[in-house]
Amino acid sequence: MARMAILQVPRETTGSTFSETEKPMPVTADMLRDLVPLIRLNEEALNQLAQQSILLEMVQGDRVFDVDSEDDFIYYLLDGRVRMIDRVGVESLLSADNRQTRFAFGKLKPRPAEAVIDSETARVLMVYESELERLITWHEQLSIHDDSALSLPDVNSGLLVSELQIEDPQLTDNNWMLTLLRSRTFHKVPPENVQKLVEKMEPVLYPAGETVIRQGEPGDNYYVIREGQCRVLSNGVEVGQLGLLDTFGEEALLSGGARNATVEMITDGLLMQLSRESFNELLIKPLVKRASLGEVKYLAQKGAILIDVRTRREFLEQRLVRSINIPLFVLRAKFRKLKRDKTYIVYCDTGTRSSAATFLLAREGYEAYLLADPQRAFQIMAAKQE
Repeated sequence: MARMAILQVPRETTGSTFSETEKPMPVTADMLRDLVPLIRLNEEALNQLAQQSILLEMVQGDRVFDVDSEDDFIYYLLDGRVRMIDRVGVESLLSADNRQTRFAFGKLKPRPAEAVIDSETARVLMVYESELERLITWHEQLSIHDDSALSLPDVNSGLLVSELQIEDPQLTDNNWMLTLLRSRTFHKVPPENVQKLVEKMEPVLYPAGETVIRQGEPGDNYYVIREGQCRVLSNGVEVGQLGLLDTFGEEALLSGGARNATVEMITDGLLMQLSRESFNELLIKPLVKRASLGEVKYLAQKGAILIDVRTRREFLEQRLVRSINIPLFVLRAKFRKLKRDKTYIVYCDTGTRSSAATFLLAREGYEAYLLADPQRAFQIMAAKQE
């Protein structure tokens, strides 16, 4: 009987389980660039996909997949031979010597045949199909985008590019956007929003020393650092620095309050800004998942944790049953204490601060939901006052 090489490969974890002899090997962009449809991707996209792909060194008799199996992988045969055996015993042979192996096998699901290694050794590449589709969609939308919006007459600054020593290739290269889309904040952006996101982001050139946002002022834009470095000041004291592809400005947009810090340029730089309206439409909606009261009760029974992001005084005055208090202004400092394997339901009395908190949690990779109707929840799930 053929030996099963792969027992289980969970999609969202790094703890993939393999047999004792078959272990995942490093994957490089060079292994991917001649495969179909990967040949349509540029270097940055290939590197991203390589980091999430799995290369197996296999031996004769190892089973790649079973008949009727389903998973999120497609497979490429890099070396060796694979024998395909369908439900009625009809066999066909796939050899790496054939140019046909530039195309994936195992795409039809449930699979009509099993695949077993037929050669003494073989190398099989496993690619996450959903990630491949996402990258292709992103790449095609970005590659057809006319980047003329980054031409000098449209840049919202009187400065010339030469004054900031920013070369033209940096203004017209969309690789930075592909890298940005890999970040936690942008990774969940639906492919259909990518083109809109590129169109809505405006480039703004800033010289060293200029203030981008000022503490206490109202928020109007969200920023991504495309070139340069910034410092973050709170009450005049430097509390941090930001660099390439770091983002800032979201909290005032989410909470509707004033800027809680000042950000100024350390070096000359190029920032991409997104208006409040575009930020809400293209980023908040995909990232902030809402849960109805019924869904909250179900999730709570399954172990979800309710987080009240109001102040301590508000929490003590009225709170929901079995909820904990982490005020919005200290939430960032508490990230490390939150468990990654837990689901979090976030609420306040109006939904404003809780929207900001849910966005921040989702951006950090936590499974978080916004309580959609907090006032109704206070009527039904309120804890008794002590």
